[in-house]
Formats: sequence, C-alpha cells, structure tokens
Amino acid sequence: MSLLYNYQGKLYPEYLKHGNVMQFVEPIAKHFCQGKGLDIGAGKWPFPGAVAIDTHTEFNAYNLPLGIWDYVFSSHCLEHLDDYITALEHWKTRIRIGGVLFLYLPHPDMIYWRPQFCRKHRHSFTPGHTRQLLMDLGFYDVLCSERDMAWSFTVVGFK
Repeated sequence: MSLLYNYQGKLYPEYLKHGNVMQFVEPIAKHFCQGKGLDIGAGKWPFPGAVAIDTHTEFNAYNLPLGIWDYVFSSHCLEHLDDYITALEHWKTRIRIGGVLFLYLPHPDMIYWRPQFCRKHRHSFTPGHTRQLLMDLGFYDVLCSERDMAWSFTVVGFK
C-alpha cells in the first residue's frame, strides 16, 4: 500500500482518502473540549464523550438540543453548510460563558477540498478569515493554526 496518492499532478497523503481526519486533531481538541459537549457533523467518528449531532436528523447544525454545553466541536462540517453564519450564531447560543467552540476545517491548499472540485463543499475557509469571523461573532481569545499534515486547520474561540 502506498503512503501517497497523486491528485491532479500533486502528491497527497493516502489517509486523506479514507475519512476520519478528526483523528489527527483529537489529542489537541481534548485539551480544549472538556466536560459536556456536542460534536456537530460527527458522522461515523464522533468526538469521544460528546453528543453526536448528525446534520441530517431532527437535531442538526441549525437545531441543536436544548441546554448549555461546555463545548461545541465540529470537524469538517462547516464547509458543507449552506448558511454557516446562522449555524455558528446558533452554536454560540448553546455554549456556556467561558465555553469553547472548536472548529477543524479543510485547508484550501488541498485543491481537492475546494468547492469547485468537491461539490459537497459549499465554502472554503482560511485560518485568518475564520479567526476573524469568530471574533466578529463575539468569541474572544480566538486561536488558529496553519495547515497541518492532514491538510486541515484548527480555530478555537471562547465565549
């Protein structure tokens, strides 16, 4: 088995073809996401200990369960939502004061994940844009990473 694959003349890690990219950020996310929380868009691989929210059920990205949570975690979900601003505003209403919003998003340097190539993706985000977005929505001490080996990045905001 090859560790790399070729896409449009560029080499990428083979593991990107198999889902569960969340596994690469999980150790870092566990540092920030403690207590009771939600994993929005969890799919087959929910964040450990979080209530998994599938985007195609009664509770979804725009209709979270009632209650106030310590964190909202979301890996590779936001780019699929038609109205990500409304979703983020809603998620914020479910996070306690001092709680955390943890986003793990595909980096636009991975051309396969750009909306023009991956039609499931409605949007493409950059670390700086996403950091500013969370600050504009009232999150504070917003942290962001650059592209990691999973061709993704993290943005963490506190309410």
